[in-house]
Amino acid sequence: MPESDIAMPSRVGIDLGGTRIKVAEVSGSQVVHSESVDTPAHKGPEAVMDAIASAVKRISAAPRRIGMAIPGEVDSRGKVWRLPNIPGFEGFEIAAELSRRTGASLVVVENDATTAAYGEALYGQGRHYESFLLFTLGTGVGGGLVMGRRLIRGAHGFAAEVGHMTVDPSPGAPRCACGNTGCLEAYAGTHALLETFRRAGGTANEVRDIAESARRGEPGGKAAFAQLSRALGIAINSIQNLLDLDAVVFSGGVSKSFDLVEGPLRAELRARRYAEPLSEVPLVVSDFSELAGVVGAAYLPDLDAAKQLGS
Repeated sequence: MPESDIAMPSRVGIDLGGTRIKVAEVSGSQVVHSESVDTPAHKGPEAVMDAIASAVKRISAAPRRIGMAIPGEVDSRGKVWRLPNIPGFEGFEIAAELSRRTGASLVVVENDATTAAYGEALYGQGRHYESFLLFTLGTGVGGGLVMGRRLIRGAHGFAAEVGHMTVDPSPGAPRCACGNTGCLEAYAGTHALLETFRRAGGTANEVRDIAESARRGEPGGKAAFAQLSRALGIAINSIQNLLDLDAVVFSGGVSKSFDLVEGPLRAELRARRYAEPLSEVPLVVSDFSELAGVVGAAYLPDLDAAKQLGS
């Protein structure tokens, strides 16, 4: 792990989200310059790649090395398995295409939550823990896992896909973007929260509107955050029974309203606990807020998965 932010060379990181694309020049733990643009997901992969490349060029005219986080899975060569919330990318050579568009000699692409966990381990809340799971709460729900100060990617890059854990096996469970039913994301993702709020008679375009409603004590806002807390509690209880982590870290847009989640989530964990230490795991909000992914992405070209993060 870098020992100091002093004299660290600038790097370019990209965080591709279902609704927004973040691009940043990063030096040490600091975001020096950043751009954020809408993701033209409905226009197809070429339009998305053009939007990314244009934002990169506004950050750095001639980047040599780029790290990129995507909301899905990718193989070691930068070929996408799939992006559940951005259609049309199956089999897309995303690293090669970004290199062609920007002139970068090296482009490394990784799952967004795994990348965010890397950023947390390097410079964020994760520095304080030997093991932690990072939840990214936004359009989708992702996870990044660090165990023994090592980033866990899994045999095929699918490790910690917590958003697609089943939290409701009932026949009437809602369908997730991945095609399954009853997934955590189908209860805790942005679209799920907005839908719950609307069914309760509310009108909202962002989770922030739902949070304001919940703070006013309105039924729709309270129902949406109760749904989120319960689903997270079911998932984290199972994860803790399996891994017994030192901490759980939350990032992404929904984490800005974690004050509405923490109490009911802790109660859910205690109600379901197998043993007290498992339910009392620290619940921590990322200092990076929505920038953990872009910070981690900037350092992906340096990542050697075989080495400890602290080496």
